[in-house]
Amino acid sequence: MDREQEEHYIDFAAENPELLCSEAPDEILEACAAEAEPTAFMEEFLGTGHSQWILMTYGRRLPQGMINNNVLQLWIRACRLYTRRLMNEPDPDWGKPFFSIEDMTVV
Repeated sequence: MDREQEEHYIDFAAENPELLCSEAPDEILEACAAEAEPTAFMEEFLGTGHSQWILMTYGRRLPQGMINNNVLQLWIRACRLYTRRLMNEPDPDWGKPFFSIEDMTVV
């Protein structure tokens, strides 16, 4: 993914904090699963979306340290979602907000 595409997705995350897991772009899920840990882009993408979701839901911002911890959980779920989508299997989080860690299924 080139820098222009990355910027597009970061803007997308900022503008779509209510995105459901079932609506997550294939390219994003694949990018998550392609690496052994979150890349700088994935940290920025997931952090942006999560920060906007927190702001929209609670009307406040979290400290960056908390955002960083939550990004790791979001990345792990995105990897799982990618695998489930490839295998055409259901996932308990399909109907949940992609950028939220509330009520996240841990498997």
